[in-house]
Amino acid sequence: MMKVTFIQHSSFLIETENEYLLFDYYFGAVLPELNAEKPLYVFASHSHPDHFSAKVFGLAVKMKQVKFILSSDIPEHIIPLECLANTVLISPYEKEKIGALTVETLNSTDLGVAFIVTAEDKLIYHAGDLNCWVWDTSPDFQNKLMRKQYEDEIAQLKGRDLFCSFVPLDPRQDDDFNLGMKLFLAAVASTHTFPMHMWGDYPLLSRFKEKHPELADKIETVTHEGEIFNV
Repeated sequence: MMKVTFIQHSSFLIETENEYLLFDYYFGAVLPELNAEKPLYVFASHSHPDHFSAKVFGLAVKMKQVKFILSSDIPEHIIPLECLANTVLISPYEKEKIGALTVETLNSTDLGVAFIVTAEDKLIYHAGDLNCWVWDTSPDFQNKLMRKQYEDEIAQLKGRDLFCSFVPLDPRQDDDFNLGMKLFLAAVASTHTFPMHMWGDYPLLSRFKEKHPELADKIETVTHEGEIFNV
């Protein structure tokens, strides 16, 4: 059993029996109360301010065991000296054993990495900004290249049974808001898939399910900050 809490935007807190995993927390929303005795793993997929803030290092004061797993585009000089020993900078296509976790990465189609984390024999995928960023204002050749890049990345997830996945669904893409999620759900086996990066536009999920009724039961319904899912 995992407890999944939607914090905000692309930030989720996962609690397993033995640890916490916190993804792309950049402050502005309140974290649930944490058991200070339980190890906390803090992930940041890239340096964009809607995914990372240096304030996150303040969690080291509150928790007895904290490890920070940061995309390598985040500059090392902003890491407090007292946190350096417990920080791992990770690049695309790496695999590392970090504490009780195994952490692998894909290359983002924007900046940084996407995470594939093995925790207690379950696979967790957090896309960060790995998405099919197709825009009406971009030339066709660029959009076609983007789609190929995205499909090549998620193809590396085929054959792996993901337990929890966190995937962008972005209203700024207008009619193509659904593309990255649609391609992901069609290509990848994921037991619980959570939409993220919705900029607070929660009705967007209803639009997606109306547009793709065949995929409606493959995606969790996220409606507000602080929402809890027991999966």
